[in-house]
Amino acid sequence: MGKMVRTTLRCIAWKGWLLLACWLMCSYNVGNPVNPTTIQALYKKASHLFKLDNPTDATDSLALATFQQVIDLAVQQGTAPDSLLFFAHLRKGILLDNRANFAQALEAYRHAQHIKKRNSQWSDSLSYEVAELTGSVYYHLNNFDSASYYLLQAEALAQRFPGIPVIERLYNDLGVLYYENGNYLQSRNYFTHALEIINKNPTKDAASIVYVEINIAAACNKLGLYQQAIAIYKTICNQKVYNNHIFLNMGVAYKAMGNYPKALEWLHKVNAVAMPRVYNELAHTHLQLNQPDSANYYLNRYQHQLAAHKAKHNTTYTGMNFLYRGDLLVQQQQYEAALQAYQQAIVVFSGHFRDTDPNANPASFTGTFTSYRLFDALLKKGSTFEALYKANHNEAHATAALATYTSAIALLRYIEKSCDTDDAKLFLKNNNQQVYQYAVGMCLQLQQLHPGAGYQQQAFVIAERNKASVMYSGLTEKGFRKLPGIDPSLIQQERNIKYNLARLSIKSDQTTDSTALASLTSQKAAFEIQLAQVQHAIEQNSVYYKLKYSESYPHPDTIQQYITSQQAVISFYATGNTLNVFVITKWGFKQIAIDPFAAIQQNIRQWLAALQSEENGRRFKGAHWGALLYKQLVQPLQSIAGDKTEWIIIPDNLLYYLPFESLPASAGNDAKPLLETNEISYQFSSQFIVTNAAKASPAASLQTLAFAPFAKNGITFPHHEYNYLQQLPASAQEIAQLPGRSFTDQQATKHQFVTNLNQYPIVHLATHAIADTGNPAASFIAFYPTTQQPNNDALYLEELYGLNMDATRLLIISACETGHGQLVNSEGVLSLTRGFAYAGCASIVNSLWKADDEATAAILRQFHIYLQKGYTKSKALRQAKLDYLHSNALHKTPNYWAHLIITGDTQPLVKAGIGNWWLLVLSGMAAVVLVGIILLKGKKSRRGLHRNTD
Repeated sequence: MGKMVRTTLRCIAWKGWLLLACWLMCSYNVGNPVNPTTIQALYKKASHLFKLDNPTDATDSLALATFQQVIDLAVQQGTAPDSLLFFAHLRKGILLDNRANFAQALEAYRHAQHIKKRNSQWSDSLSYEVAELTGSVYYHLNNFDSASYYLLQAEALAQRFPGIPVIERLYNDLGVLYYENGNYLQSRNYFTHALEIINKNPTKDAASIVYVEINIAAACNKLGLYQQAIAIYKTICNQKVYNNHIFLNMGVAYKAMGNYPKALEWLHKVNAVAMPRVYNELAHTHLQLNQPDSANYYLNRYQHQLAAHKAKHNTTYTGMNFLYRGDLLVQQQQYEAALQAYQQAIVVFSGHFRDTDPNANPASFTGTFTSYRLFDALLKKGSTFEALYKANHNEAHATAALATYTSAIALLRYIEKSCDTDDAKLFLKNNNQQVYQYAVGMCLQLQQLHPGAGYQQQAFVIAERNKASVMYSGLTEKGFRKLPGIDPSLIQQERNIKYNLARLSIKSDQTTDSTALASLTSQKAAFEIQLAQVQHAIEQNSVYYKLKYSESYPHPDTIQQYITSQQAVISFYATGNTLNVFVITKWGFKQIAIDPFAAIQQNIRQWLAALQSEENGRRFKGAHWGALLYKQLVQPLQSIAGDKTEWIIIPDNLLYYLPFESLPASAGNDAKPLLETNEISYQFSSQFIVTNAAKASPAASLQTLAFAPFAKNGITFPHHEYNYLQQLPASAQEIAQLPGRSFTDQQATKHQFVTNLNQYPIVHLATHAIADTGNPAASFIAFYPTTQQPNNDALYLEELYGLNMDATRLLIISACETGHGQLVNSEGVLSLTRGFAYAGCASIVNSLWKADDEATAAILRQFHIYLQKGYTKSKALRQAKLDYLHSNALHKTPNYWAHLIITGDTQPLVKAGIGNWWLLVLSGMAAVVLVGIILLKGKKSRRGLHRNTD
């Protein structure tokens, strides 16, 4: 990302404000200087040279020498004013910074910082520029930890002193840090904000604009927005500044798109003398074209530049040279040499780790700045160890591969937790699944070599630690925020910001005007920056920080403590074309692999298509696919789960959409569904099995908050696409006579929902819902449209994340497709169901597709009856479905009843008829006593008659 040129750095050195502050402070003297006139005259001369509108290398050299003379005289006399020394050191540092003499610039900034500290009466606003410039220099010195520390310190000072001018440099530098960390969404926010600030300045500097736009385009490139990045580069090419940067980044964008000839065309336009790192990108492009000789040539050219001191040592670019060298050596199957190259890259990217032995890996990342490039290097080193193992079957290479993958996963988890928004976390997660799959695969290979060494269990933990990790972190961090010592106002600020972000996302989805959309995007970026600032402030609480970044995952033996003897936890994890199945029972743990997963997926798609058919009254057309899935999926599960009748399914990949209870329980045309033989529920990850165990115990009775907004009529709805929502005639009966509070038709508004939320253990929504698989933010639940404004009449997915539903133990949403949404690898489906779980709801009954209204109402009425009897939630739902299946209903195929599934905690909500049970016991005891008395009396009578005859 590089540094700003001299004019840019000077421009944002607080020209007017800094000068004013300087003269105000220079009026304050400490002690009695021997010759203040001479020192101040020299300082005035140096400042004049520093402020020249058109400086040259000669004038800068003279200014630097004069500032140094001022400092030397002040040190000799020991009586110069601290105010003059502070600014002399600061400006000396800026001039050295301009020359890329970062080590000496840092020393000058440290002197300025020391002077400020010993003058506590000075305004803390003076520390801002020192912190910002120090952070920038540390970045150029490849010390990202210190860079992050000082730049965040500068950001905190900027929040305290909003009037600080020319703050765009800080936002640009913070954008660079987020870019290095792999949080490209947030980096683009900071770059964009910096650009907005520059453009508001009437005397804005054109070079600064181009530089920041280059950074914005670079972030777009990393986000996969290649055409957008290229469009920016083409626009700023005409400015004739930073052309080498533009050409280089243009080539990198085309390379990422796979257009290697075009990439080479742009890369060859770069002046390699001025920018030696272009050799790295040329080498990597030739490597993609399978031209190893050319790749080797350019990698060597960079090294020659480094040896000739034309490229700086131990920088990110040197690390990239090692990384690409490793790629070249792997392509040539020189694995040992490749490992050495990758290890060198790891040393460069880590900043702290120094071990050059390829068998060594960074162990801990908490409290340090982490580079996403480091993850890339670890992943490649791990896969090289794995390739070496496949080539020579040396077990040491297999264990080294697993150790490296484990280190890469630890780094990735830390980066994920450090992201400020869920969007950034999901983007990171969706693009980095390989490392988990590789690690699981390597564990299972080692399991074959050492069956009793626990590698199966380790594979399970690795797979599970990635399941629903974003949602789990969000829920646990919400609990950590209640710790003493955290300012409640920060929590309220965070809640307000998230609410505003949700509203902006909704507005953006409903906006087609490009100007309005750009404005909303800008507002959203500003709020995301504010969110990062608030979260950094919360993390100042050391206990919260430690808990947030701590890592612990339940092992199979831990989970066994929380399940019954009849339960089996069945967790799926897809690795390539293999579906791995882990099964935990009360006293056992097993794993099997099912191949080929591609065939299973194809059959699942066909089965789901049959289930979601709306051809009422026609014969169910999924029998063929069900028979195939029985052999491929159900039969293996039955064999490994044994006689366990309660299955807790933790899905993966396409299995998130599959209702297992709909599948055949046996072979043959007359096979019953699994519903008849098994009680099935679903979980997001095994971590929730442990955390849900601590939920509240069953109550004596239940109260329900229920809504049926479309019971009487269909109605016009304020949505650009779904502008009419049909009547749901059975929805009124669905919620009729439920204990608690019910709202129907005009009363069933979003306002009533939000007002009464979290006051009832059960919430039941019998309404319409829209699931947008392409844009989760557009998914919503419809309430009665009283305001004719979609924001007020619909509850959108992004709003759910900000709700507090900790007191809601069960949410029933019988609306269509509430389980549908965008599928994110190992996170699950970004559905309305997930949104309610994210809000804290312990369990959710939802619909996977648009099903028959009357069948849904009949099942859910029975469901409530069984809940009131004290059934577990999963048993109540199963029994309600069985009642429907065995009733005189006309349509009984799975597409009428299998759409309703339960996800989350399954514990009962009501005590299982304790009072009635005791009545029965007491009645039984009374009957026994009564019978005993009668028999006793009869015996006495017989004895009396006998005596009389005697």
